[in-house]
Amino acid sequence: MDDDEGIDPDFIDIEGLALNYEEHEKLKSLLHSDQFQTLAYADRRYLILGEGGDTDAADRRMSVYNWLDDRPSATAFRLEDFGLTPDDLSLWASMYEQLCDRATHIILVVEDYEGGYVWEMGYLFHQEIRETVWVLKRDYGDTETNRAHFNNGMAASHLQLLENADRTIHWQDTDDLKSATERLP
Repeated sequence: MDDDEGIDPDFIDIEGLALNYEEHEKLKSLLHSDQFQTLAYADRRYLILGEGGDTDAADRRMSVYNWLDDRPSATAFRLEDFGLTPDDLSLWASMYEQLCDRATHIILVVEDYEGGYVWEMGYLFHQEIRETVWVLKRDYGDTETNRAHFNNGMAASHLQLLENADRTIHWQDTDDLKSATERLP
């Protein structure tokens, strides 16, 4: 035990990280919902990540969702589609892992490194799902503007790995975004 801080380095209390009975039951219900069952029957399953809410960036993400969902034998889905609310914060990570496991393609639509999806990006480098990840990254046309939008060292290092693996497609406007989406497998 570290007497200076009263912390035992051999003991980490993870009780707060475990789901309680109600949360476990809700997660189980979500995993057996009709929405989740549609994933079992599609040949291509696109998990669409990126900005949510009521913004232009969220609207562009939704366009990618619709374009991919319109492909034959494909379905697109987002975490939001499964009815999780901000009150269900403890379920988001478990549901996210389940959805990543079921996706044949994970698509990140990124226009900056702000918001909750930066947390989601960290999970994309797990070896089990890494090969399913593609990024549609906005290019603002000049170095300074790009730097202003993408100034986050951790997020930048993650995305650089995907750029090195030729899994990042750049776009500048909505027309470019549509063309970039068409290039996804």
